[in-house]
Amino acid sequence: MKYFLILIVAAIGPTCQAAAEPAEKRTCRIVFPDRPNDAPKAAYLFDGKGSRPVNLPSMNFSEVIALPVGDITILLTPTAITDSENPPPDAPKLKIAEDVENLYIIIKADPLNTTLPLRIEMIDASDGKLKPGETLWSNLTDHEIVANLGGSKMSIAPKGHTVSKDPVPSSGYYKAEFSFQPEGKGDFQTITQQNWWHDTKSRHIGFIVNTEGTLPRIFFYRDFRAP
Repeated sequence: MKYFLILIVAAIGPTCQAAAEPAEKRTCRIVFPDRPNDAPKAAYLFDGKGSRPVNLPSMNFSEVIALPVGDITILLTPTAITDSENPPPDAPKLKIAEDVENLYIIIKADPLNTTLPLRIEMIDASDGKLKPGETLWSNLTDHEIVANLGGSKMSIAPKGHTVSKDPVPSSGYYKAEFSFQPEGKGDFQTITQQNWWHDTKSRHIGFIVNTEGTLPRIFFYRDFRAP
């Protein structure tokens, strides 16, 4: 049976290029899993003080972005905001609490937003919520998902989230086997069986999403930061 799998990592093999992390206390990276062909590939991020151009990549994380500390609201806009007192009221926005120091910004399509056809969500990775070597999985389908990841097993309820530990004790290849139970009923069906590379020094984010085909699609991202 033909399956859909998109394996997306910062580097495929044992070596990877460090992403320079700014010295500021709060940082984020952006990713746009399952980006439609007609969706924006770049935008301007307004952090309450000014706008900067940012990429909205689907095949990898964006560059590491420094954000102001404290309670802030960020916006995505098609052009730079020049009047900080009057930002577009309908622009995709995200409130970030003061205690969130490290986060991922997840972009999703929203055709109903006339300012920018996007919406934004946050994954909080502060204070050890996601340690190096671990993977945060988000199941965006109505299916039960199970997986054998090296020496560990994982299951995710429909619309659920979980964190999986290191599949192997040191960096190296491991076998990743994913199956799903359609809408939580009947027998489990195989999505994929492949050898994946694991980096114990990186944090990982994984998404399982619906497709127009028979099987779900998997997006997997690796975030390495220089010490």
